[in-house]
Amino acid sequence: MALFYNVYFAPLWFTASLTALLLKHSHLPEYYQFLTPTVLSIMTVFELIRLYCGYVGNLQERVPELSAFWMVTLLLQLPLALYSLLDSGAIILPLEISVNVILLGFLVVELLVCTSTIRHMTLVQETKFSLLNDSARGTPDPATDPPATSSAI
Repeated sequence: MALFYNVYFAPLWFTASLTALLLKHSHLPEYYQFLTPTVLSIMTVFELIRLYCGYVGNLQERVPELSAFWMVTLLLQLPLALYSLLDSGAIILPLEISVNVILLGFLVVELLVCTSTIRHMTLVQETKFSLLNDSARGTPDPATDPPATSSAI
C-alpha cells in the first residue's frame, strides 16, 4: 500500500522540493547552490527508478526487481532524504520539512515491508523450483508418494 501511495506522492514531493529550491537558491551559500540541486536531481532520478522496480517486483513477483527497489531505498534514497531533512547548514523551509518527513515515513515503511516480502518471495520461489526440479527428474515426492515396498516371491 505504501508503494501505491508513494507513486502518487512523488510528483507532489518533486514539485514542493523544486519550489522550495527556487525560493531559497539565491540565499544559499555558494557550495549549497551546487549541492542542493544536485541532491534533488539524484533523488528524483533514483525515485523514478526505485518506484518502477518496486512496482514491477511487486506485481510480477520478481525478486531481482524487488531487491533493486530495496537496495536503492536503503543505500540512496534514505540517506539523501535524511540529508535533505537534517542538514543544518542549508536553509530548510517548512514546506521541505513536511514533504521530506512524509517521504521518510514512506521509505521506512517500504523498507520494513520489502524486507519481509523478499524473504517470503524467495522461500516461495525456492519451493516452486524444488517441486519443478523433482518432478522433472521423476523423483517421487515423499509427501504424496508412498515408498515402494518389495514383495518376496
